[in-house]
Amino acid sequence: MTLEVVLQQLAAPQALEALSAHWEDSAASLPPGLPDFLQPESFLEWRRFCELDPSADAALLAGAERVRTDPALLRLTWHCYRRLYHHTDSGGFNAWPDLESVLGDLAGVPYLLVTLAMVPLVRQAHAAMGVPDDVTRETCLQAQSFSLNYRDAHRGRWGVFRNQLYWLRHYPACRLFRLGRFEFMLQPFSGAVEVYRRRDTGQALALSEDGVRYDAQGYRPINDAEPEGGFTGQLRHGDGLVEGTPISPLGMAIDRTVRLDLTHWEPVLKRGDTVLDMHIPAGGNMTPERAKDSFERAVRFFAEQFPDRPAHAIACGSWIYNTQFEELLGPEANLVKHMREVYLFPIASSGRDGLWFLFYTDDVDPATARRDSSVRRAVLDHLAAGKHLRAGGMFMLTCDVCHYGTQWYRQNSSFEGGWDA
Repeated sequence: MTLEVVLQQLAAPQALEALSAHWEDSAASLPPGLPDFLQPESFLEWRRFCELDPSADAALLAGAERVRTDPALLRLTWHCYRRLYHHTDSGGFNAWPDLESVLGDLAGVPYLLVTLAMVPLVRQAHAAMGVPDDVTRETCLQAQSFSLNYRDAHRGRWGVFRNQLYWLRHYPACRLFRLGRFEFMLQPFSGAVEVYRRRDTGQALALSEDGVRYDAQGYRPINDAEPEGGFTGQLRHGDGLVEGTPISPLGMAIDRTVRLDLTHWEPVLKRGDTVLDMHIPAGGNMTPERAKDSFERAVRFFAEQFPDRPAHAIACGSWIYNTQFEELLGPEANLVKHMREVYLFPIASSGRDGLWFLFYTDDVDPATARRDSSVRRAVLDHLAAGKHLRAGGMFMLTCDVCHYGTQWYRQNSSFEGGWDA
């Protein structure tokens, strides 16, 4: 069966270009029996391992039966599996068929079955590394997180968004591990800051990279537009000195210049240094206790598993670290409590950062969008007032993780009342 015929039967001829890569290999490698991920004894066990609610079983069984009995669906689902886990040079999953016209309420189930198929691959890879079973189980919870997103957007139906499938490749490759509330991977630091630490007190100070543009409030301009009344970050290295524009741990650049004597300060983080790049799975309940536990576990785990790649910091760039949330959500919100424990810094923003993760679309009308959570209501009110949303960056030096819970960076910042390096 050719790809053209498969797509014709699935009423999705527009997906030809997105699916064409490696189609011949998938067709040749389709097993004579059913793939494991379509066998109920396999996918139901994987469902339990990933802690999806048992109510998923009916949809999984019904969806797998539809795939097994439809040659076009079978070939598409097998091709998705092969493209996702074996031909990792190809992507474009967002352009794959949505299957609504052929499967109705079960449209997302074939992609959920392929998602669950990561479990044996992750187990095998983790066992070869000696990763503890509890970390393997936590890492595979991403299947649950992705299904939560899909269910929230589709009135309780089971599935996975096609545009999130590519992310699953990180787990069998042993790049990304979940340790408690957060996920982490070793990555080069990409923040446009350099960080220095005072040798005697441990105080940290971030300086802007040279030439970075900021608006009058010290944030990166929306869509890199030329700001009115803004300023440009400065950074100069001299003989035993570094001079530049400081970044407040509250997340904005300060339009002034500080000079650091490297007799008293040491460089601890710059672009390209290895960090624990952090990601935040869906699911809520990001309490300070769970956040601290996750940070501490991550530092220990990566030091044990990758001793030849020491991480300088935990870091993240995300809509989550939008400094506007401190005002929009209030001091008792778990997210705000977490933001006050890390060192925030400005990053580039589109003005609508985070909308997909909150509403599963970037095209949001504040007058009609869902208002069923405090975050959604706050964001919609903010947009309705004609304001933009920002993204933000954060880091926490690995040597400072022991201070989580004390607002270490804010308590040890000297911007209030003047600052003398």
